[in-house]
Amino acid sequence: MLMQKFILPQCTVEITASKQRETCFVTAGGRRPNGEWLRQAAKEYEVYCADAGGAYCLEAGIVPKRLYGDGDSAGAEIYTKLESLGTQIFQYPPAKDDTDLQLLLQQLAGCNLIVSGIWGGRFDHLYSNVFSLLGYKKKHGCQVIMADEREVMVFMTTPASVRFHADSNSSIKAVSLLPLESNACVNIAGVRWPLQKATLQLLYPYAVSNEPLGDFTCDCLEGAAGLYICFDN
Repeated sequence: MLMQKFILPQCTVEITASKQRETCFVTAGGRRPNGEWLRQAAKEYEVYCADAGGAYCLEAGIVPKRLYGDGDSAGAEIYTKLESLGTQIFQYPPAKDDTDLQLLLQQLAGCNLIVSGIWGGRFDHLYSNVFSLLGYKKKHGCQVIMADEREVMVFMTTPASVRFHADSNSSIKAVSLLPLESNACVNIAGVRWPLQKATLQLLYPYAVSNEPLGDFTCDCLEGAAGLYICFDN
């Protein structure tokens, strides 16, 4: 196994992987990420957008490779402007079963993902996004990170090890381990309350609001879990 590194403006995440893969950056239509954060986070990657994510990118001066959606939140002018700048548009009718993000994920060929514009907003949207991204990760065996300047979550499926380093200018408010299947067995070290081969239950998610002591590590030994970090800004 090798360690693949993902550098975000406020932190660096290293995750075990069976092989190096290309990483793509996705911007969805949830909470708008800070424009400067978005420019820095996405600058090394091909960018794909789901509906209002196209507006977030356009405002940050980013021209995505593709835009998927039904136009119900971005508006026709965003689609027209991005198409004129060279973005490939995939537009769908609003009366559909799949979400805009799900339609986008169906077209990606198993690359690692950093996904922004994902937090905030309605809980049903966030819930659908989390488990759609988990399904993508399990299908392709790739790495998936949800991130903006305020929140980061690293998806872990067995076997996975994560090293997390926060930038010296960043302050972490909380670290949590969230089970994403019925049971997950995890380790976490370098935090105030370490865990060793702890079983997390989906219906009793107790491993929340931990405190880092510096750089920390986490392992997923069984099942699937999200390593969640909230930044105090």
